[in-house]
Amino acid sequence: MLTTLVLAGALLASPRVQAEKWDIKAGLMPSASVSYSISSAVSVGGEEHTATFIYMFETKAAEQDKPLAATLSWKDGTLENGQSFPDTAWDVKLDSHGLITDADGDETSKKTLMPFVFVYPDNAVAVGDTWSETVKGGSDKDDRSMTADMKADSMDKVGDVDVMKVTETLTQKGDDGLKCTGTWWVDKSGKVLKFDVTYSNWEVAMVPGQMLDGHMTGSIAK
Repeated sequence: MLTTLVLAGALLASPRVQAEKWDIKAGLMPSASVSYSISSAVSVGGEEHTATFIYMFETKAAEQDKPLAATLSWKDGTLENGQSFPDTAWDVKLDSHGLITDADGDETSKKTLMPFVFVYPDNAVAVGDTWSETVKGGSDKDDRSMTADMKADSMDKVGDVDVMKVTETLTQKGDDGLKCTGTWWVDKSGKVLKFDVTYSNWEVAMVPGQMLDGHMTGSIAK
């Protein structure tokens, strides 16, 4: 009995271990550049097509009290038959969470790019924490806003680097709204090292009006 009481007292006296919080929002920095190797598979008219390309994310020097400006690019694209497709770049504005508020003034371009964007929290997060952010779109009569629900799911490794695995569900308003489920592996500085996204009703700016379903993976280009 005495031993039990001593053990219980020791447990009560022991400090509770707090989950470590990571300030991953610091990954959204001005004057930064990172490139990813992308593999994508999409369903078009009942046929499966694959492509590989380089996705480049480049932020510009920040202007005080203004959204962060960035250029998002697709380069060196190749289809499954070996055919190449043209390089494309978009000038975008990002809010403090990384959500695209404007992409060359075009709502379709915003929809094209959102599956590639990681959504950062306001504050440092630990495993189990959640956050949700919305970017407005469309009009009062045709709301095309997108909401990303994020969760710090678990700790993991990419190679020998400790990472936080973050899951995402992104939903756009409207009958043909974009829908994504994704997993992102983020290091302690907030840099995305790799990602895996499944999407439906994805619209590519170069082929407007064509809704695509598919899956893509991305990892930092070597």
